[in-house]
Amino acid sequence: MSDAVNPGGFIPLQPEQLGMLLLKTIQELSKTYQPGKDRVISPENVFQQAVITGRDVLEHFQLKLFKPGSGVEGLEHLDQCLADLRAGRSVLFLPEHRGNFDVPSFHALLRREAPRYHDVLDRLVYVAGRKLNESSDLVKMFTEKYSRLVIVPKRDYPPEKENESPQERQHREDYEKTASRINRAAFREMLRLKKEGRIFVLFPTGGRIKAGFDNQPVREATSYIEGFDRAYLVSMEGNTLPPAERMEDERPVQEKIVFRVGPGLDTGDFLTGERQRYDVQKAAGRIPESLDKDLFAMRRVMAMLEHLRLHGNYGSPD
Repeated sequence: MSDAVNPGGFIPLQPEQLGMLLLKTIQELSKTYQPGKDRVISPENVFQQAVITGRDVLEHFQLKLFKPGSGVEGLEHLDQCLADLRAGRSVLFLPEHRGNFDVPSFHALLRREAPRYHDVLDRLVYVAGRKLNESSDLVKMFTEKYSRLVIVPKRDYPPEKENESPQERQHREDYEKTASRINRAAFREMLRLKKEGRIFVLFPTGGRIKAGFDNQPVREATSYIEGFDRAYLVSMEGNTLPPAERMEDERPVQEKIVFRVGPGLDTGDFLTGERQRYDVQKAAGRIPESLDKDLFAMRRVMAMLEHLRLHGNYGSPD
């Protein structure tokens, strides 16, 4: 596995060497980056097709970060995914999200596998919050190398304040109106792209999994699951870009990275089964009032991802 990832063999690098390598990568990426282009999100640019030029630079950098044993497991399930697409079924990936290099890591590792999996990579569209576009040119320089459908997550909406001023209320209402227009446009684009056979990728937690946080899944993710025929869970071991308070302060590390693709789920059967489980546990008094059916189902997704990472399968419901 390691020879396939690093044909010349793995070379351990010191933090200062990794820093220089990152700087060189940024300099190379800046040659293909147009500052300001599609950075501010509007209903007209919610779908952002990957900028292919320079992507090989980013993925070559990733290959230097992978320790021996890195790779993608469960390739037989990607074969089933391709069969689903040929049969006209819509497909959603639900991966664990550990760091901002998850996407180039997955692409760099899977690109080294059989050429038929390149068809999977070419179809991927990542559902992303607009902060990845608008927070900084440096962040967008990396994220634009992969196709994205940009939305405004509910968690980003300004909260209604007690005794808010007229200016604060106006700001909140304007933000909500703009966000709604963006999200409606994103929904229309999703319908169009699904018909084209694109595979959508949605991170269940919305953001990166961080130590010391509860890392609750996004309950609204069930509405995405309902919109697809098949869902594939993808677990992840390791992280080449551990989270920091500010994304600009994150620094790469060398790690063993293993993605594991689980078997496809019929989304209707999955959600129906989880809602029935919810009703049974609710009737038995084992469900707190604060837990609704959507969050219950998404917590099950998170448990399945953890079991997939640790044991190689989805496990059984409690």
